[in-house]
Amino acid sequence: MKKKITLLIVILITLTGCTKVSKLSYDEIVNTVINIKKEDNVYRKGYKFYLPNGLKISDAGTNYVILSSKDLNYYLYVDFVSYINNSKNNYTINENAYYSNVINYNNLDGYVEINLIENNKYLIEIMYNYAKIEVMVDDDQINSALVNTINILKSINYNATIIEKLLADDKLDYTEEKFDIFENSNNNSSVLTHEDGSNNENTEDIIKDTDFLN
Repeated sequence: MKKKITLLIVILITLTGCTKVSKLSYDEIVNTVINIKKEDNVYRKGYKFYLPNGLKISDAGTNYVILSSKDLNYYLYVDFVSYINNSKNNYTINENAYYSNVINYNNLDGYVEINLIENNKYLIEIMYNYAKIEVMVDDDQINSALVNTINILKSINYNATIIEKLLADDKLDYTEEKFDIFENSNNNSSVLTHEDGSNNENTEDIIKDTDFLN
């Protein structure tokens, strides 16, 4: 019976898009959207992924992409090191979070965590498939942002040959620090912010998310 309900929700989301998503619970979104296959339509060096309608790439580096919609910025970070090492996620459900859940699908682990930050803004963090996305939203944007984020992360397809060459040549954007999304899974800070306060060797390329600023 549970499988039939899940199938109906998958069909609903697939056919009607976001028009009915607002009526779904967070659990329903997480457990059903992960089953919807999306074909990649964006190609980056070492990986490719599906870009949902309404989103565009506003900036990108070797291992990060900033995706923008009309009023939201999605910060995508791809962890090549964890992919090559086949790292496992050890996330523990955060009882203090507004919402917290683990993802276990297709032999890959991950998590979803939503926290109320300030000014009625919610920080969504989703890690899955050796990548992580953060996005700051209003309450009525949570459901649609969850759908977009999960669709992006589950669609990522890696090219091990290219990634190994990038790692060997040390051509990633975080040469100062090998940032590990698995080790930082419980930190509510932007995945594009490193200990040295930068996300690129060229300080002119630093992108700041105004949603995080006072």
